[in-house]
Amino acid sequence: MANKWVLNVTSAPLFFLWTQLIIAVALFGASDALRLLPDRLTFDPKICKGLVSMVGLNVIGLSFSNYTLKYVDASFYQVARGLVLPFTLVTSFVAFRSTPSLRIFLGCGIVTLGFLIGVFLDGTSVSMLGIFFGVVSSGITALHSVVIKESLNVVNGSALLLSWYTNLLSAIILLPICFLAGEGAGIMELFFGAEEAARADGGLSLFATFIWGSMITASGLVPSPFPVG
Repeated sequence: MANKWVLNVTSAPLFFLWTQLIIAVALFGASDALRLLPDRLTFDPKICKGLVSMVGLNVIGLSFSNYTLKYVDASFYQVARGLVLPFTLVTSFVAFRSTPSLRIFLGCGIVTLGFLIGVFLDGTSVSMLGIFFGVVSSGITALHSVVIKESLNVVNGSALLLSWYTNLLSAIILLPICFLAGEGAGIMELFFGAEEAARADGGLSLFATFIWGSMITASGLVPSPFPVG
């Protein structure tokens, strides 16, 4: 995974997330300038106000997701993130009073069992901090999926505009959080540290790894403006 590749070498996981968001915002802006999007991008303070809960959950969820991946192996990360399914089941029941079928209950039970086996019975050393971040991230992601349905009404049902506002506002909010979280030194090291000197083994420098990883993963934050099928 590109994220894990970068998080293994950087001490600024939130700044890495911020960089991904900024790249996504830049891609949105370029696509809008070239008239490639079906909806013109806007910036309406009233819409921003209506998306406060959506953006807040997005920032917290993505931040915890990055921290999860930083502290656990990529394979276990998928197990921890699998808890999104049972959390979504509970959230949907509370929010919409929807009763799931027996098959859904069975599927959630298997996922939860897999998580418990991975944590307690696998025998592999696992960071409890990473587990904590993974569980919280899964819960927030499940809640986020419910809030998305309500937030679409704020942008007249446009998933493209919702993604635009979410990425832009998340980037604005996350930047000061990076420094409040103590990542200033890591950011300075990224740009000006001795690690940026050319490596004798010909490998990528920390900065190059950071940029390539950001570009690869940021593309997933931008929905395709073209219909499929």
